[in-house]
Amino acid sequence: MIDSSLYNTQEILDLLALAPTGEDRFHGQSHFMGSPNVFGGQVVGQSLYAATSTVEGRRPHSMHALFLLPGNHRIPIDYEVERVRDGGTFTTRRVVALQEGRRIFVMSASFQVPEEGLSHQKAAPEMVDPETLESSLPAWKVRAASGRRPFQPVPVDFRTMEGGDIFSSSTREPRRQVWTRAPLAMSDDVVLHETLFAYVSDYGLLWTSLQPHGIRLGDPRLQIASLDHAIWFHRPFRMDEWLLFSMESPNASGGRGLCFCHVYNARGDMVATLVQEGLIRIRKPVTTAG
Repeated sequence: MIDSSLYNTQEILDLLALAPTGEDRFHGQSHFMGSPNVFGGQVVGQSLYAATSTVEGRRPHSMHALFLLPGNHRIPIDYEVERVRDGGTFTTRRVVALQEGRRIFVMSASFQVPEEGLSHQKAAPEMVDPETLESSLPAWKVRAASGRRPFQPVPVDFRTMEGGDIFSSSTREPRRQVWTRAPLAMSDDVVLHETLFAYVSDYGLLWTSLQPHGIRLGDPRLQIASLDHAIWFHRPFRMDEWLLFSMESPNASGGRGLCFCHVYNARGDMVATLVQEGLIRIRKPVTTAG
C-alpha cells in the first residue's frame, strides 16, 4: 500500500500546469520545499511547460537553463516566451521567469518534428531490479522528524542502487545510481511526463559532487545551489515507469561542481541526458575575537 504522506504527485502536476495570462505569457505559483527559495526543478518544469504550450506537433529535444537569482516561494512567478524561430523541422523558444519584475531564470528550448534516424547509445550500467530495493523516502521522513525541518513530500519514489545515505558524511566515489518512478499511474499526455521529468531532474544530481569530500547534505557550512542545467531528450519515456538516473561528477573546482547523468528505462534504453553545474561553496567558520 502506498503511503500517501510521502508523495505529492498530483500537487506537482497541477503546479507545473501554468495559467495563460496573455499571448505567450503564463503565471505560476510555487510550493514550500523547506526553504524560502523556490526549488530549481520547479522553474525548470514550469518553463518547459510554458515553452511547450507555444509549440504544436513537435517534442522538446533539448533545453538549457541558467539560474540567475533565488526565487521567493511566497511570490508568484511570471513566464514570458519568445518565439525565436519556427523552422521546417526545428522550433526554438526562449523563456524568462520573473518575480516582481526581476529576472530569476532564463531557458532556451529546441523542439523537433518526430523522425527516424541513426541510433546508438552508451550501454546501460548493470541494473538491480528496483522492486528489490528499499525506498529512500521513509528514512528521509524519520530523519526529518528528528531534525528542525519537517518532511516535504515528493512526486516520485527514489531507490538507490548502491545504498548509502545522502546525509552521510562518509567519503565515496562521485557516482550514484538512483531509480525513480511516480507512485500512481499517469495519463498518456506526454507533456505531463516531460515536465515532471524536468522537475525531478534537479533532485540530487549536484549532491554527487559532495561524495568525494565527506561533506553531507545539511552540513551548516555548505552553500549549495544550481547554476545552470541542461536536458537532452533522446527517446520517449513515462514517469510512472521505472527510470534509472546514472550520475557522476567528473570535476569540482572553484566552488562549483559539475555533474553528468544518463537516464535509462528498465529495458536499458537511454531516454535522456542531464548536465548540471552548481555552487558547492564551503563557508569558513565564523570566529570571534577573544
